[in-house]
Parts: sequence; structure tokens; C-alpha cells
Amino acid sequence: MKLEPGEEFTAKVDKINPNGTCTVKYDGKTINIGPVTCDIGRSVRLRYIDGDSVAGTSIHFALCLTDEVHEDGYDDHVRRHVSSLLPDRPPEEGEQTYIEIDKVDKYGLGIAVAGGDLVELGPVQAQAGDLVHVVGRESGFAELINVRARGKRYQTRFNILRERWEKLPVKEGETFTTTIDDTDGSSLIAYLDGVPIHFPKGSAQIAQKVDGKLTRFHRGRGIGEVTKVYDTIGNIDDPGHDTRMQNLQKAGIGSNPFRSFAQRFIGVSDEELPSNETEIRKAIIGEAIRLGLAEKAESGDQYPQAHITAIRHWVVHKLSAVLGDPISNDSESDGVGWFRSALTERSGPTITFLGDVIQLSQGYYAPAPTRVVMISESEAVLISGDPSREFLNSELDLEFRGLTRIITETSMEELKSKGIPLQPKEEYIGLGQAPMTSPATLREYIDQRPQESWEPEEDWAPYTGQYYGFRTDGKPLVIEEADGTIMSLWRVPVEYGADTYQLKVQADGETNGVTISPKYRKHVSLILDAMAEDPQTVELTAYDEGVLVSCDFAPPQAQMRWLYAVGAEWLDTSSYQLQWKITGADADSVQEVFDELPVTIIDNT
Repeated sequence: MKLEPGEEFTAKVDKINPNGTCTVKYDGKTINIGPVTCDIGRSVRLRYIDGDSVAGTSIHFALCLTDEVHEDGYDDHVRRHVSSLLPDRPPEEGEQTYIEIDKVDKYGLGIAVAGGDLVELGPVQAQAGDLVHVVGRESGFAELINVRARGKRYQTRFNILRERWEKLPVKEGETFTTTIDDTDGSSLIAYLDGVPIHFPKGSAQIAQKVDGKLTRFHRGRGIGEVTKVYDTIGNIDDPGHDTRMQNLQKAGIGSNPFRSFAQRFIGVSDEELPSNETEIRKAIIGEAIRLGLAEKAESGDQYPQAHITAIRHWVVHKLSAVLGDPISNDSESDGVGWFRSALTERSGPTITFLGDVIQLSQGYYAPAPTRVVMISESEAVLISGDPSREFLNSELDLEFRGLTRIITETSMEELKSKGIPLQPKEEYIGLGQAPMTSPATLREYIDQRPQESWEPEEDWAPYTGQYYGFRTDGKPLVIEEADGTIMSLWRVPVEYGADTYQLKVQADGETNGVTISPKYRKHVSLILDAMAEDPQTVELTAYDEGVLVSCDFAPPQAQMRWLYAVGAEWLDTSSYQLQWKITGADADSVQEVFDELPVTIIDNT
């Protein structure tokens, strides 16, 4: 059977050449397949190109269609040696090829030109001039195969672009209630079952609930109008709050009694407080815990310490007139109450998680030693169990961002001159305690751990990939390495205790399980996503005089600690993403800690 140009076939890598390219043998020919990362003997899918059509040579070439084995620079190989592969016509339906992006429009959609005809590629993370691997769809459309080049919510937006209305969960003219998730600078954006809805003239802000109507679809997105805006951002969800504020106002504590009380209690000016009441509430509680601990602490074996009941009594006595009872009026903490939720029992930032307070045994707490962690040359996170007045009296400028205190307009020299120790950021957030950040370090971990026989049970849940996580009824994300090792991650439920995790490893004809420490679970998931060429995404976008940090995943502890250390404001906005607002000055330091992870970072600042 004669191998024809354009024909697809499967062959095993036969040889790795000194220049890095590889060859296979098929149909009596030695065929160059370009630079790939797999070992000899690995099967790959190929598309044959007649050698005589390539620069007039008799060398036989094939395009490697197995994306996961492409070496860095594979696109350059295509440009140099297989330029005839670039189509002089739009790809036919089902045909795989490379195509050059001609331009990226203002909506982030890629457009190519082939044989004088336009080819729509959908949302891209690429630039004009980049080569992308595509498969032809209906006339005028080609779908990106390499997920790294795909833009956010690719499949949904590509279906809108192709007018595949039957695949969308929302129709034109439909009304709905949703929450504003994002902004592109000119429009507000909400996501309705994954469909991006843009409101060009919306008056709401991120995190606000709105009623809306979908008026039409345009260029990969829905266009809507806001018909109603609900509560403004920053209101405290506490039915007794307004009554208590009226009482404070009658007592003469300013026209804005909540902010006025915070200024007097903490000892700062209005400019040094957060901009909204929810964050001011956290600042007041955090400072009250530090003051209560300083008031009640007695000498201990290692630290001055106080029991939680004594601290709580002091704090509640000082703040109940302003914040109400810690339990009954705190609907956001599932009965834990505003005192414990700020001290230790909460999934978000707590004063113990940030390091200001040390949790000891038998209900005792101690103030942590004072130190600072530099954010930039002129800004530092203050980590200390001491009340703020001590630092304000030392003529340091403090800015309060919820529980966090930031020293501004300073320098390392000034802080050292005041006897305040500096702690490296990597040490403070614990980057060295979680070094698993790449396929190589995962392999190292596997080789160092004991392997057990693989005996799964029905309630074990496989990791299915980003967005979906672990699902008992899901299809596991399976990774095959170049040497043939096959891996997947599984969650093992424990009846009385925290779940454990097992990595299923198939190699050399054997199937074993490797126990994954819970502290590495998120890292392993991110590594597997990256190995599947579908890495998780972190996006930084300019927003409301600050920066919006959006994640497709729950970050590991080190990254979470730094987000909250710089005072990131959590925005409860989206079921598809986790989002925080940070200051523009802190964006570089936040990006640095996410650079430690195998994720894609999109900087739109």
C-alpha cells in the first residue's frame, strides 16, 4: 500500500537524530517527524507529507499530531521545513493542519487567512503570526487542538461564534438573575452556565447581584442589559447592624459611626482604613484580638499566653455594642461567630493563618514575635501579635486591609533601624515546604515513596481535570509519560477523618498505588493538568484602581497565605472562578508566588 500525501497513520519512534529531530520507519520509508520529547519505541500519530513537495528535496516528512510529545520550538520546525503544510485553502472538516493567525480582534478571537478565505479560530491565547494546530470544522471555522493556545471558556465561545445555538444553555430574550463576575474595562461580565454575558452599559460592580436580559449574541459572547441592581457592595449581612449604628450616632460618634468608631478604636485616620465596611469589620476584630491578648496574657513556658475564654470575653465586651452577639448576628460563618471566624475557624484569612497569633495547646494563644515581610522596596506586611499603637507610636505608617496590616512608605533600612526583623517571603509563606511543582519533582516524589498494590473501592473518586475536580462518577484524567508510565489521581474517603489520596501508577506491567500527602494534593492536580496540556489559569486584570486576580482553581496554602497577607479582598462572585481584588502595587509580588506553580498566567494589567 502506497503512503499518500495527507494520509494519517501511526508509527513508533525509531531514531533520535543528533540535531534533536526524530524519525519513524513506515511503508519502506524513513520519515522525519521533527523534534519530539518521547523515547524510542513510543507510538505517535502522524500525517504524511510528500518529500518531493518540501523544498524540492527527496526527504520524507510527517507532521506529528500527538501534541503532548511536541518539543519546545516544534512550531519553528514546521515553519522551517514543512512550510508547504500551511494550507492554501481553509482546512476541510476533520482535517488536521497548522495555520497561521493573521490577527486577533478586540474580542480576543483569532482569525486566519487561507487561500484568500477567512477562517475563524475562536478565542485564543496567542498573537498574530503564531502557528496553531487546528482541525477543520464547517466552512470558515477551525478548532484549536492545542489547549494552551485556547482562550478562556473556549468551547462555549467557539459554539457561539459558529452559531451552534442548540449547544448553549441560554437563549436570546431569556431573563435571569446572576452576579457580576468580571470586567474587560468597558463592559461588565457575568457567566450564566458558562456563557459569558457582557453588559456594555451596566451600572453594577463586581460581586453585585443583578437581574438581566440576554438581547443577542455577538463574536463569541452574549450581549445583555441590566434590568435591576441589588444591594451595594460592602454592606454587612447583619440585620441588627443599622440599629446599632443609629445608637452610636445618637451617642455622638460621628455621621458615619462605623468608620468613626474604627478610627478611635484602632487609633488611625480614615485614609488608613479599608474602603468598605466588611473589611473595616475584620480590621476592628483583628485589632481587638491583639489588644485582648496583650491585656490577658500571662507568663507561660515559652510565650506569654492567654486562654481563649479570657480573650473572647475581653473582645466581646469591647465590641458587642458595635458588632452584636458573636453567634446570632453572624450569618456568614455558619454559627462559628465573628470572634472565632477571625481567630482560627474559617476557610478564609484568620489572624492565626496570617501569623499574628500562635495557637498553643489546650485552648491557649500567644502573640507571635514581630517581623516584617517585604512586598516591594517601600511596602511590607507587618506580622506581629502586638497592638497597632506600638508601631504607630514609632512613626510607622500603617494601612489596614481587613485583618492584614501593611507598613507603607518605608524601606528595609528604616525597618532595620527600628529593630524589626525581616523574614523572607519564601520562608513566611512556606514555599520550601511544598517543592512539588513540576512533572520532574512529581516523578522524584513517586520514586521516593513506597508503592502498594492497587486495590480501589467503589467510593474512590478519580481526579477528572480542571473545573470538575474529584467525582465518583467521573472519568479519571489519565496521563501517559514518554516512558510509558500511566498515572491518575484518586481521592480515598475516610469515615472518621480527612480524606487521603492515591496516585495510580502503571509501569513495567505492574499497577501500584502511591500515597500522596494531603498537603501535595493540589500540587499534584495542577501538575497533571499541565501534563495533559490543559493547565489551570491565573489571570490578572486591571479593575477599579486595583487588580483583579482570577483563578480557575483553589490555590495551595503558600499562594493563599500571600494573597491574604497583602490584604486581598475576596469577591464572592463566580461559581466558575475564585476572585480577589488587590492593589496594583502588590500585583508583581502576587504573580511571583503563582509563578512557582505549573499554571498559565495571563497578565492583562
